[in-house]
Amino acid sequence: MPVTIRTFAENDYPAIATIFNALWPDEAKTAAGLRLSDQNRGPGCKHGRFIAEMDRQVVGVAEYTQFEGMYHPRKFGVYLGVLPEFQGKGVGKALWGWVMNSLEAHNPLSIRSVTREDKARSIRFLLERGFQEKMRYWESRLDVNTFDPAPFAGAVQKVLGQGIRICSIKELASDPEMPRKAYDLFCAVRLDVPRPEPATQVSYQQFSKRYFENPYFLPEANFVALDGDQYAGQTSLWKTDGAYLNTGLTGTRAEYRRRGIALALKLRALEYAKRMGAPEIRTGNESNNRPMLAINEMLGFVKQPVWIDFTKVIKEES
Repeated sequence: MPVTIRTFAENDYPAIATIFNALWPDEAKTAAGLRLSDQNRGPGCKHGRFIAEMDRQVVGVAEYTQFEGMYHPRKFGVYLGVLPEFQGKGVGKALWGWVMNSLEAHNPLSIRSVTREDKARSIRFLLERGFQEKMRYWESRLDVNTFDPAPFAGAVQKVLGQGIRICSIKELASDPEMPRKAYDLFCAVRLDVPRPEPATQVSYQQFSKRYFENPYFLPEANFVALDGDQYAGQTSLWKTDGAYLNTGLTGTRAEYRRRGIALALKLRALEYAKRMGAPEIRTGNESNNRPMLAINEMLGFVKQPVWIDFTKVIKEES
């Protein structure tokens, strides 16, 4: 049965969600969530998406994209997925060829992709096409129902005793300076996050769109540590298309490290999750980010199979 490749259309979102959920059944994606992700893509970031069909059935999807938070005009991410029952039938190979031909017009220097260590077929697919491992990161999960806060008694009070306050964005909403202060903190903290490419500036407009205007944003579960009027640290929990909550950016400004603030923030977030009856919290950390990994391990987060970032160099950067 021949494979037909065509450009993505608006009514393909449900089929893409079906493919994603078939490949990653412990995750959760909906057509609405995928559409929102597209709407939040940074301005100027190039993107193309292609659909594979066999006998008029959508069986695979592939795309190239760029990221405002680590933007380079000639570097791209490439992602590809094929329904399990159609793998090994040439669908992935056809999509790969189509994406690479489409990228030629942009004269790419490199492309990156990601898969999980327990996906042997995907790893082999990337290695055979010249990708090399770039970095690893763990997703870790915490069963909220079994979390016992007793061993951490006093951890939040220790931070409050330093004159630090912990407030939610909801509690700070009446302050007209809150959005800009939250943005400035985000910009400072994210520079310390390990990533496969150097961090680039995210505009205030895009930050506001992705945070305050995002239907998955929980202002009552987005916590800030304040030293007077200074926003010193942050953590957040986000709604997902599943029952679990995702952890957003967690960290402190450099001058507030090693004072227990990140742990106190995480404990406040866990208190919220427990109160709301959330069954699970998920978070992600680069494999060498020991400070955050140590906090999560202490809290009882359990590491899942590691995710691997791969990079394929097409042309050397001059």
